[in-house]
Amino acid sequence: MTRSMTGFGAATVEDGDWRTEVTIRTLNHRHLSIRIRSLNDHPSLLPRIEERVKATFARGEVGIWVAIERSVEEGPACRFDRHLARDILNELTSLSEELGFEATPTLEDVTRAGGLQPIQVEDEQLWPVLARALDEAMTNTTVSRDVEGKRLCEALAVQLDQLGKSLDEVRARVPEIVTAHRASLSERAKQLELKLDPARLEAEIALLAERLDVQEEMVRLDAHIARARDALQSDQPVGKELDFLSQEMLREVNTLGAKARDVEAGAHVVDMKLAVERFREQVQNVE
Repeated sequence: MTRSMTGFGAATVEDGDWRTEVTIRTLNHRHLSIRIRSLNDHPSLLPRIEERVKATFARGEVGIWVAIERSVEEGPACRFDRHLARDILNELTSLSEELGFEATPTLEDVTRAGGLQPIQVEDEQLWPVLARALDEAMTNTTVSRDVEGKRLCEALAVQLDQLGKSLDEVRARVPEIVTAHRASLSERAKQLELKLDPARLEAEIALLAERLDVQEEMVRLDAHIARARDALQSDQPVGKELDFLSQEMLREVNTLGAKARDVEAGAHVVDMKLAVERFREQVQNVE
């Protein structure tokens, strides 16, 4: 199933002393970009969240907002690493004596030296609740991306149908192009009252037909369209593949238009270019 990179999901989990709310919004991006907000007090949890997100999403910009509340306060609101504070105080005292300073280091000096660091013992208690909220939010986001992906798949299929239809029109027109150029060449020779050797005329027409031959372009374009249709039915991320195919399809369409040199075929080529451009634009949102 084609999955969009655009989605939204949220979840709230309450367990024990903790209430955690996670909100996820995803947008299109060439690669996987993860931005986590509102966890400045729990930096040790950031790598765990990133690891979990990478296991779920392959591409896209993933913005994560986390709100944490503690329903029951136990002990002091903030606990510091006293061992670290003592070590830094000892270092400052030793340095002060070594440099001959008479002043004794103060708590402010210890703080400036980074000696008052909160103990993150709460993180281990918080993580199971946060992980559940994160997983539920990612599940809801995935559902949202799947719904949007279904609409994208239908829109992309429409453009492939239009491209295939216009290609069939060109394919039907190709034999008439050679005939029209043959007639035009003969008429031009008559107007100029030129006496051409029939064999020479046929040779020129054969050379012209070779220059107008677009069979290879049409075959490759058919193959690209078929591969794109198959990719739309895949369960794997196919955004990069579809983007590459859109570039290849546009290249073949441009070559076909340049070689055909026919007004009616040219009109169909324009329709094909428009279909490919719309296809490529919508593909930017596919994971």
